[in-house]
Amino acid sequence: MPSAEQILQSVRKSPRIPAPSHVVSRVLALSRDPNCNFQMIADAIQRDAALTGEVLRQANSALYAGAKPTSSVKEACVRLGVKRVRAVAINDHVISGLGKACPKGFEPVRYWQGALATSVAARDLASKLVPELAEDAGTAGLLVDVGIGLLAYGAREAYAPALKKIGNVLTSDIEALERQTLGLTHSEVGFAVLSDWKLDAHICEAVRYHHACEFPQPASTERFARIIATAVTCSRIALCGSDMDSVGQLFEHAGALTSNPDELVAHLVDRLVAHIQMAADELRIELGETGCLARNIGELAENLPDFDLKMSFRPMERHPCLD
Repeated sequence: MPSAEQILQSVRKSPRIPAPSHVVSRVLALSRDPNCNFQMIADAIQRDAALTGEVLRQANSALYAGAKPTSSVKEACVRLGVKRVRAVAINDHVISGLGKACPKGFEPVRYWQGALATSVAARDLASKLVPELAEDAGTAGLLVDVGIGLLAYGAREAYAPALKKIGNVLTSDIEALERQTLGLTHSEVGFAVLSDWKLDAHICEAVRYHHACEFPQPASTERFARIIATAVTCSRIALCGSDMDSVGQLFEHAGALTSNPDELVAHLVDRLVAHIQMAADELRIELGETGCLARNIGELAENLPDFDLKMSFRPMERHPCLD
């Protein structure tokens, strides 16, 4: 059995793991430069026909379109804004590259349901709590489980037993299963590879800590990572249904983000399934049957008014994190 370090290096060197193209890397670098302008970003995007088409498609969507459609990439970038253009570049790479990976035992529909549920929940939470990071939160949410695909392709033989046991990619003990089998987790692999790709540190950190009980410092990074962890828990409820442990963990995270966790959770579940479907349409991802998501979120929403009567979420009585 290879060591954890050998497995990680195998994933990093795997020819089946597509690193971001030069164009995507250039767009990410430009978007971090305070002296950059939309013309520079547009010039970079136009070197990639597929990315150009995706930027124009989203800029002309009902959400962003102005009085008339545009065929100007610069105008499309202005409409979307720098943060959204960054998200489009990253998401397009993930979906067109790693998103098509379907090794044996991998359930792509369920994976994308979980990824989009996390992405949408993270973006909705950030929109309320830290609006300037909403797009980054959506991207981080989409990437939290990218390490599963990375391991499934980059360390196929070593990861096969874990993938078989995991079954449901959002099972609460996924990291315990991975560490027992491999000696490392998909969170650690995702963090390492996304850091190699030079994604923003707070996005990489959020991927690393999305199943954690303790979060990175400083406080700004901790808050962002906590938002992503909250979204992960909500996504697990959407896929697997409510139980006392997952609901307790959801309120544990929410209580660390706001003095009114009931209101925050209610805001989160209000239109989650509708937003997931909108995101799937926007990203052109096949979600399959979503009735189960609607039922699970509906069950959680119906019980929200009763939580303060049935459970206490005071600090000393909160349920400990599962992971």
